Amino acid sequence: SLRQEGERAVAERLARREAFAARATEVSDLAWEAMRARLARYKEDWGNADAPLGPDVDGDLGRWCKVQRQLRDAGRLAMARVDALDLLCFSWVAPSDVDDPTRADWAGMLARLAAYRDEHGDCDVKKKYQRDPALGGWVAAVRRCRSELGAARVAELDQIGFVWQSSRSCGSAWMSSFRELRAFHAVHGHSDVGAVLGDGHELARWSEAMRAAQAKEALSPKRMAHLREVGW
Repeated sequence: SLRQEGERAVAERLARREAFAARATEVSDLAWEAMRARLARYKEDWGNADAPLGPDVDGDLGRWCKVQRQLRDAGRLAMARVDALDLLCFSWVAPSDVDDPTRADWAGMLARLAAYRDEHGDCDVKKKYQRDPALGGWVAAVRRCRSELGAARVAELDQIGFVWQSSRSCGSAWMSSFRELRAFHAVHGHSDVGAVLGDGHELARWSEAMRAAQAKEALSPKRMAHLREVGW
């Protein structure tokens, strides 16, 4: 009967959806484990599991680390994955994200900075310093907060040759967001950020802005080529 045919069609659609969801979950799990393995190798190379963001390092891995922190903060990272990252001593707050440098062990950070100077000949530590990401973040925060440090701390820094103006520059904001989208695509197999992190997430809003720009043909061929890499 027509009713039976309709019920059969509905059942077939549900079965296809379940099969698709199972395959998608399997792909997602394999992709996640591949990134975790990359992070384990990173730790072997650098002594920590806090891959930074940036074009001059393994940016995809750094973006992936950022996404894991965001998912955990939102309560959307499975405990098995949390445990796997804990085994690597992964930092759930990025060591380079320092708001107030005076809250750190001031004497200890000065000693680490002096050791860096003795090895490299200057105190111009980049923010995304792979060997010691906490030092890189602390130096960047010190530069931002100079007016709040007080004369005594500024004098201590000057005495060891602190570089108040970094000689380095960061990558473009567009490429920074694209690298984050590329890392998201590598983990999830698609670029629908809003479906995973929510429409209000910064990356989701950026993606929607890029789609609007694409509709208006306002994106350069170079940027469109980048976006096609992630399935646009």
